[in-house]
Amino acid sequence: MADIFREIDEELQQEKAAKLWKRYGAYVIALAILVLASVGGYRFWQSYEAKQQAAQSVRYEAAAKALAEDPSVAAAGFGALAQDGSTGYAALATLRQAAALIEAGDRDGAVLIYKKMADDQGAPALLRDLARLLSVSHRIDSGDPAVLSREISALANTTGPWRPLARETEAMIALKAGDKAKAREILQVLSADAATPRQQRARVAELLSAIGAE
Repeated sequence: MADIFREIDEELQQEKAAKLWKRYGAYVIALAILVLASVGGYRFWQSYEAKQQAAQSVRYEAAAKALAEDPSVAAAGFGALAQDGSTGYAALATLRQAAALIEAGDRDGAVLIYKKMADDQGAPALLRDLARLLSVSHRIDSGDPAVLSREISALANTTGPWRPLARETEAMIALKAGDKAKAREILQVLSADAATPRQQRARVAELLSAIGAE
C-alpha cells in the first residue's frame, strides 16, 4: 500500500513540475525577443543601408503590433518579411513568425519553422541555436524523450549563451520520461552554477521543490 501512495505522490510532483514549466515556457520566447530587439538586432542590422533598414523596420513593427489583435495576421506579416527580408531581418522575422503561430494555436507549424531555421546555415549561428532550443522545448509534451535529448545535447554541453536554458530543457525531458533522479541532478547543478541567470535560478529552485527530495 505504501508503494501505491509513493507512486501517486511522485505523479503529483511531476505534474506540478510540468505545470511550472508550461507557465514559464513563455520566458524562453520572451528572452528570444529580448535578444532580437537588443544585441542581436544591432549586430545583424548594422551593416545594411539606412533606407533598407527603415522599410523592413516598418514591416517588422506592423507585424509586431498585429500580434496582440490577431496572431495569424502577425504570423503572415513576419512570414513575408522572413521570405524577402535581408539576412538579419529575415532571421528575426522567422523566429517571431513561429512565436506568433504558437499564439495562434499552430504549434506544429511553429515547430517546423524552428526546425528549418535550426538547419539553415545561412542564418546567424546565435539564432540557429535559439531556434533549435525552442523547437525542442515546444515538443516536450509530445516528442520522443530520447530524440529530444539528442537534439538538445549539443546546446546543453557547450559554453554558449543558451546552455542554461538547454540544461533546464534537458531536465524537463528527463522528468517527462519519468527519470526524476536525472532531472533533479541537472537542476541541482544549474542551481549551484554561478553562470545561471538569477531569474532562472529562482525558477529552478521552484522546480526542484516541485519534484521533491530524494
